[in-house]
Amino acid sequence: PAWCAGAAGVALAIADSPAARQDPELSGWLAARSGQLAGIGPLADDSLCHGESGLLELLAHSALPALLPDVRTAWMRRAGTLLASADRTGPQCGTPGGVPHPGLLTGLSGIGHGLLRAGFPDRIGSALLLDPSRAP
Repeated sequence: PAWCAGAAGVALAIADSPAARQDPELSGWLAARSGQLAGIGPLADDSLCHGESGLLELLAHSALPALLPDVRTAWMRRAGTLLASADRTGPQCGTPGGVPHPGLLTGLSGIGHGLLRAGFPDRIGSALLLDPSRAP
């Protein structure tokens, strides 16, 4: 389900492309796969690359509510779980053994970015989609 080599990354690319969303086959796949991904259990780590932060990026995309009405509820549940987990056990990096490191895709900076996006999705831009942050 990872962003880096799995369904979340493909779905995010489709969600972010207006032309792809107009294709009935792609938009149907996006709705079905996003619904499946929203309902899976917790991922092994919190990273942007192949963890919860990357999956949250897909579920927070503005194109999904039109295709999947309950996506906001799933996003809120997963974001809350990520926050609680980071508070309880600390952030879990996507490195072998979960060794903490400062990297963006598998490390602490990416997890921090994901947590900021969870708290302020309208103000913090997406690192995975290269969207700039917006002024308050």
